[in-house]
Amino acid sequence: MNFDDLINGFRSEEIGALTMDAPQSWAQGRTLYGGLSAALCHVSAMASAEIDKPLRSAVIAFVGPSSGQLTGSAEIMRQGKSTIMMDAVLHGEKGIGTKALLIYGNARDSKLNQSDLAAPQVDAPEDCPSLWGDRKAANFARNFELRRAGGLTPMGGNERGDMLVWVRHATEASVDDTAALFALADVLPPACFTMMSEGAPISTVTWSLEFLMPEVEVANNWFLMKSVAEHTADGYSSQAMYVWDRQGRPVIAARQNVTVFY
Repeated sequence: MNFDDLINGFRSEEIGALTMDAPQSWAQGRTLYGGLSAALCHVSAMASAEIDKPLRSAVIAFVGPSSGQLTGSAEIMRQGKSTIMMDAVLHGEKGIGTKALLIYGNARDSKLNQSDLAAPQVDAPEDCPSLWGDRKAANFARNFELRRAGGLTPMGGNERGDMLVWVRHATEASVDDTAALFALADVLPPACFTMMSEGAPISTVTWSLEFLMPEVEVANNWFLMKSVAEHTADGYSSQAMYVWDRQGRPVIAARQNVTVFY
């Protein structure tokens, strides 16, 4: 099931809006892929209120497995003149799977215009090797194309976690650009993956994102992603994540806390 068909099916009035069976082709272990779970929370918010503003920030908590029959719901927490705060939940067959705080906001006139988020200088994605090499990617990852642009080798037993990868949807994702960005922005393994010498379970606990460009055409365009493990100890890893478009413009700045069973 490609991304657009999945989103259209989830919000289809013919089969009951905001419900679907979790597709195995988007599975991440025993749950739905986290980026897609967050995307469905956004779709639930958009279906539950009249929102005419771009998404500015989000805080996602992965509470439990989003598996089996999925149902989305959302409600307005606060609506001001320029922003709307939404509380969205994706329920799985065992209760709450994913919970999201989503803030949508209009642009404001400002004298300030500054950014330190310059994109790294890397080769074009067409000139970069596959991230996975001969390894078989997880189910959800097969819906994307990933090419290593720099950073360190996955499962290379390195002293630090550092990944730099070109990513894109394998098929055009155009039905909801924000949902498509959510799905894309979580596709990398945690940065501490480069510190490991063999595979082991890793699970995201929380994910916070700031959307830096109000209008982004995702389609199946290439985006450059950087993920750095800033602190890894006691079975947890805290990482910083950044996304740029192919023109080098910053799209997302994010943080993630993950559990590591290694």
